[in-house]
Amino acid sequence: MQSTFRDFLLSFCPARSREARRPSSQLTVLRAAIWSGGGQFLVITLVLIVQFKEYFVARSQQLAPRLEGSNETGQAIVTAMVALEFLFHPFSLFLLYLALEGAVRFLGGIITAEIVPSLLVFLFFKISDSTSQSISRRRNGPPVADAMERLADGRIRIASATLKVGWNTSVTIGIDGQWFEVEREEPAPLPYSCAYVLRPSPPGKVLRGYQEYDASGALKAGSTTEPGAVKDVF
Repeated sequence: MQSTFRDFLLSFCPARSREARRPSSQLTVLRAAIWSGGGQFLVITLVLIVQFKEYFVARSQQLAPRLEGSNETGQAIVTAMVALEFLFHPFSLFLLYLALEGAVRFLGGIITAEIVPSLLVFLFFKISDSTSQSISRRRNGPPVADAMERLADGRIRIASATLKVGWNTSVTIGIDGQWFEVEREEPAPLPYSCAYVLRPSPPGKVLRGYQEYDASGALKAGSTTEPGAVKDVF
């Protein structure tokens, strides 16, 4: 039961968090994203309808003295203005966004089998990671440059001191004009925290996500010079 609830919570989280906290079942996370997205859309849409009904009734009572004797065209114009007034209220816009987000999460799981995270949860992790990295940089000094090693069969191994955001099996990574995909992620010796083994992308692969990696600053295997900082282009 705990693992199912944990997978449900992970369905709202970005891919990087799911990689750091492995779910018990990827299928359960996908199903949770679909059902929670659909439920989010229906519940928020219902709240919007109820809120609009209450707002419309209250505004109609306020405007009733001014509408006495007006024709149908005037009443229709006032109705449209009240509706726009409601929709452009900050809280209404927030609810509208939540409804649209739920629809996107539901359709993303149904159509493309993608786990679409919640933007609010994504922003929380983004701010948390940025704060942690800032504190770490102040404590440990400048960041450690990546170490890149070319392996057999055209593969590349990149050791990094930090996790690469979005580097998963569905993303395509461009390095020096060549496309690669993540084959696996493995532990790496200090000062690195992890290593990514990349293999050349097969011809005709559909781009579902793309990141350009700047290999000019990476420490090449066998080099003893201190490189510059690595720049990731997203």
